[in-house]
Amino acid sequence: MEANPASRAFPKLFEPLKLGRITLPNRIVMLPHGTSMVRDGAITDEDIAYYEARAKSGPAMMVTGAAIVHPTSAIRSRKLVEPYNEAVLEGLKRRVDVIHSHGVKVVGQIVHLGRETIGGEFDNAPVAPSAIRSPRDPYPPHVLDEDEIAAIVDAFGVSAANLKRTGHDGVEIHGAHGYLVGQFLSPATNHRDDRYGGTPEKRLRFLREVIESIRKHCGEDFLLGLRLSADEEVADGLEIPDTVQISKLIAEDGLTDYLSITLGTRGLYVKDVTAPEATAARAAGIIRKACDLPVIVGQRITGPVIAERILAEGQADLVGMARAFIADPDWVAKAACGQVERIRPCIGVNQECRSFSPHLHCAVNPMAGREVVPEFMDRGRVAAPRRIAVIGGGPAGLETARVAAERGHSVTVFEASDGLGGQFLYAASLPHRADLRRLIDYQQGELRRLEVKVELNTKIAGADDLGGAFDVAVVAVGAAANPVSDELAGDHVKTWFEILENGAPAPSGSGRAVMVDDGSAFWWTYGVAESLMDAGWQVTIATPSAAIAGTIPTESVGPLLARLGGGGTEYRVLTVLEGVDPEGASLMNVTSGRLETVPCDLVVIQTGRTARSGLAAELRKSGLETHAIGDCVAPRRMSNAVFEGQRLARQL
Repeated sequence: MEANPASRAFPKLFEPLKLGRITLPNRIVMLPHGTSMVRDGAITDEDIAYYEARAKSGPAMMVTGAAIVHPTSAIRSRKLVEPYNEAVLEGLKRRVDVIHSHGVKVVGQIVHLGRETIGGEFDNAPVAPSAIRSPRDPYPPHVLDEDEIAAIVDAFGVSAANLKRTGHDGVEIHGAHGYLVGQFLSPATNHRDDRYGGTPEKRLRFLREVIESIRKHCGEDFLLGLRLSADEEVADGLEIPDTVQISKLIAEDGLTDYLSITLGTRGLYVKDVTAPEATAARAAGIIRKACDLPVIVGQRITGPVIAERILAEGQADLVGMARAFIADPDWVAKAACGQVERIRPCIGVNQECRSFSPHLHCAVNPMAGREVVPEFMDRGRVAAPRRIAVIGGGPAGLETARVAAERGHSVTVFEASDGLGGQFLYAASLPHRADLRRLIDYQQGELRRLEVKVELNTKIAGADDLGGAFDVAVVAVGAAANPVSDELAGDHVKTWFEILENGAPAPSGSGRAVMVDDGSAFWWTYGVAESLMDAGWQVTIATPSAAIAGTIPTESVGPLLARLGGGGTEYRVLTVLEGVDPEGASLMNVTSGRLETVPCDLVVIQTGRTARSGLAAELRKSGLETHAIGDCVAPRRMSNAVFEGQRLARQL
C-alpha cells in the first residue's frame, strides 16, 4: 500500500521530527502495551510476529511494553520481560532487528511495579516509598530503605544498558499509572519524611536518580523518554499543576529527550468508549507549553483526523496509540493513503485487550495475538471461488462476508430487518456507547468496497428461499430475548430488551424502578439501568452476584458506577426477584432468605437470550453445506461473534 502525497490529508501527521539524536519520518508512535506473549521473562516468536505485523505499516517509533528492571518486581508467572536477565537478551535483539528491518525506531519502556501486583502472584513482597496499601491489592507494601532504593536505581541503569546492547534506540521510564516511580512522585503514595519525601522536590529525587543512572550506564547518545500521568485521577494524587512543575524541573536537568503524557493510574488509565476522544490532549498541551521537551500524547486517539488536529493545535509533537494498532496493524499505511474509512476502529470496549486470556487479543481484530496461528494466517485468494449466502447482518455475518469476499468468494448477505448491525446496534444505543457502531460502519464500508450483495428485509426460513443459488450457507441470525415468565408478567413489568427496543418510558408514580440482573452482570443489565436513570427513574439494581458489574471490564466499571452513583442508583447484591405486585418488587437475599419489598412503579428484568438454532438445522437437512456462528450457536459477546465469523471465512 503506497502513500499518495496528492491525496494526503494529514500533513502534520506525516511530517518528520528530530527527537534527541534521531530523526523520525512521521509523528506516529505505537505506545507501550503488554502482549503477555512472554515465557520465563523472555519474549517469544509470537510476540515478535505481533510487533512485526505493526512495524510493516510504518509508525515512526514503537515503545515496547513495560519490562521490569529488578527481581523484586517479577511476577511468579514470569509474564513480564526481564531485561536484567542475560538469558532474555538474544530474544530482545531479534525483536529489535525485525522492527528495524521495517525502518521503525524501537524504545523499550522500563518499570518497577512497586506496590502494584497487577493481579498476579509474587514471590517477593510488594515495595513502595510508604506503607500505603494499593486499593487494588489486599496487603500493605514493604517500605524501601535507602540501600534498597539505591539497588533499584542502579537496576534501572543496568536494564537500560542491556536494552542498548540489544539494539534499542532508547528507553522510556514508566513514571505514570501509579507504579514505583509514580508512587515516589505522588503525595497520595509518598508520605516519607527523609530525603525522598516530604516536599515536591524531595519526592522527585528518586526519578532524578533513575535518570542519572540511565545516563551513567548508557551515555548521552541514547534516547531517553519519561512517561507521566498528568493527572492521577485519585484523591490527593498528582494533578496537572504538579506534573507541570515536575516536567519543568526534568527539562531543566537536560537529561531527558521527551515526555509521554497520559492520565490516570492502574484501573483508570485505559479509557473506554465512554471517555471523550483524545482525553489527555488538553493536559499534554499545557505541559508542552510549560517546558521545552517534545511531548507524545495518547489515550483515545480514535483516528487520523483527531491525531492531525492534536498536532495542528500544538497540543503534542507526536501522537501515540496502543489499542488502535491492536485493532488495525495497517493503521499508518491506510492513513498515509487517505483511506481513513478502511481503518478497522478500536471501539474501546476493553474486553479482550485487557483480559490477557492467556495473552493479548482484540474484540474487533481476531488476528491480534494470533499472527502465527495457522487458521488465522493470510491464505490469500481462493483458487475456486464459491457462492456463499450469509444469513444475518450482525457483526458475525458481516465479518464472514468481508473476509470471504476479500478471499475471492461471491457473497450475498441476507438480513431480515431494514438495516445491518443486528443486536449490536442495541448495545450502541446504550448511554455513552454510540461509538460502538463504528465497527458496523467499517464492516459496511468494506462490503461496499468488495461489492458484496446485500439483501435487506429478506427473511430466510429454509433452503427454498435460497433457490439453489449457493454452495454454502453461513447462519448468523443471533439470539432472541427470553420473555418474562407468566407469574411475573404485569403492566409495569418489562424485559431489558423492551427498553432497548422501545426506549425507557417516562417516569410515573414515585419514579422508582427496580432493574433485576440475572447474574450475568454485563452491559445488557447495567447499560439498561443507566438508560432508565437517564430517563429520570430512581433505580435500584438487584443481582444474585456478590459483586456489582462483575463481568464488565475493570476500566469501565469505575466510570459506569460514577455515572450511576450520580443518579442515586442503589444496589441489592446476593438478591433475586421473588415476585411483583402493585406495591413493588419482592426481593429475597439468597444467603439469609430474608424478603424485602422495594416500592416501585417499574420492574425491568434481565431475562437472558436463547440461540436461534432452528434455521441452521433446517438448512442442513436440505444437504446444503451449512455453518452456524455467533449467538445462534450460543449467546455471548460481540467479540466471540467477530472471531467466529473471521475464523470460518478463512477456512471456506
